[in-house]
Amino acid sequence: MKPKYLLLLVLLACASALAQPQPSRARQSEFYFAPVFTQGKDLSQEGGTRVSTANGTGFSLGWAYNFDARFAAGVDFAWSWMDYRANLAGGPGNGGNVTQIAGSVETGTVRFQGTYNFFPGDFTPFVSGGLGWTHVYTDIPTGPPQNLCWYYPWYGTVCNGYVPTANTTKFSYNAALGVRKDFGPYFVRGVFNAQWMDYGGSGGQEYWPQFRFDLGLMFR
Repeated sequence: MKPKYLLLLVLLACASALAQPQPSRARQSEFYFAPVFTQGKDLSQEGGTRVSTANGTGFSLGWAYNFDARFAAGVDFAWSWMDYRANLAGGPGNGGNVTQIAGSVETGTVRFQGTYNFFPGDFTPFVSGGLGWTHVYTDIPTGPPQNLCWYYPWYGTVCNGYVPTANTTKFSYNAALGVRKDFGPYFVRGVFNAQWMDYGGSGGQEYWPQFRFDLGLMFR
């Protein structure tokens, strides 16, 4: 067979394969699990306190329902952990003083998420966004000399006799973009996620860049 005829047959076979209907995500539920990597940052927080965080690790899992091949909505749970070092600024009555602490911070997030797939086929870029809450646990050590006020990272002014470990829950939201590939009932996604958390008051909002690799299963 002449090469040009062989090439023509290959092209016809490829065109025929592309013309075949692709398995549809429509009206299927899906479950996914993902490792999460959070990029470290240098932060300026309330009162002039500065924090440097190391790169963090964690995981995410979620469930979603595909209303059709493009639109999906569900709920997502994420947990992450990172080390940090902070220069604490003095609070009321303690202005001008600075001291250092080091510790780790854990966050747990629950959010309601919506996703739009640009193409109905088994390979597609997508965008998503969600709203929810983030619980922050800071492994604060004993801290600097007490009976003075300090601005602590993530939860503000402390003036009591010692510094307990702290828990706080904040409103958060996210936006993500990525690509998705379906393999029958299975799928994988590469995701860049931007996570914001609202500290409230003068703390404002903070943005965290994250990277995920989702492994998922679709089912009816």
